[in-house]
Amino acid sequence: MKAAGLSGRRVLVTGAATGIGRATAEHLVEQGARVFGVGLDGAAGRTAHAGRAPNLLFRETDLTREAEVQAAVGEAHAALGGLDGVVNCAGIYPTGARLEAVSDSAWDQVIAVNLTAIFRVCRATLPLLREGGGGSIVNIASVHAVATVPGAPAYAATKAAVVGLSRQMALDYAVDSIRVNSVLVGSVATRMTLDGLKAAGGAEAIGLTFKRNAVARIADAGEIANVIAFLLSDAASFVTGSALLADGGLTARLL
Repeated sequence: MKAAGLSGRRVLVTGAATGIGRATAEHLVEQGARVFGVGLDGAAGRTAHAGRAPNLLFRETDLTREAEVQAAVGEAHAALGGLDGVVNCAGIYPTGARLEAVSDSAWDQVIAVNLTAIFRVCRATLPLLREGGGGSIVNIASVHAVATVPGAPAYAATKAAVVGLSRQMALDYAVDSIRVNSVLVGSVATRMTLDGLKAAGGAEAIGLTFKRNAVARIADAGEIANVIAFLLSDAASFVTGSALLADGGLTARLL
């Protein structure tokens, strides 16, 4: 079943080479949208999306570089003939250190990827969305914005900031018919998460599970893509400034 109002929509998706971004790009195309994906892992992105043109295009992009952001947005706008939606999925998740052990360079890298990149992508695309009569922006945050774990200070800080930034943009750009929301995701079976689970000794070792009938389970990336598609669609016309929780009940449970 196709989400209402996605057919023909033109959407930029960051982090589209792997994980939630890749699943979202592919799901949106299945829903009738045209997608321009960007990601740092060029080989993975080109392989994942090979043969899907013209409805799914990909460009290798380092979102920590302003010139590359501008070039990618410009190429997306030209290739798609405009923009109706933006999804910011790119992110990194360093763990294992309390604040005093975090170096300036490590802190700056997380801020650059998880927060400043969203700022730059939105700054570049908001005029294009306004030009097209409005649209929807979805920024991927995390449950770490509201309930975190030991050893993730920079990550938690950036995800909380994404929620605040999204709400601010929702207020400022409602006049331009642009909706902005964030999604607080729980554990998702992406490469980043699976590597972390392996290092921790498995999902159950840290209170998570792959069982479909249990709280605090690990989602398939496609489940998050469904949530993102809803927020981009006309079905979510009354949803803006929201921090939508999609965590499989993780934050409802006392550990």
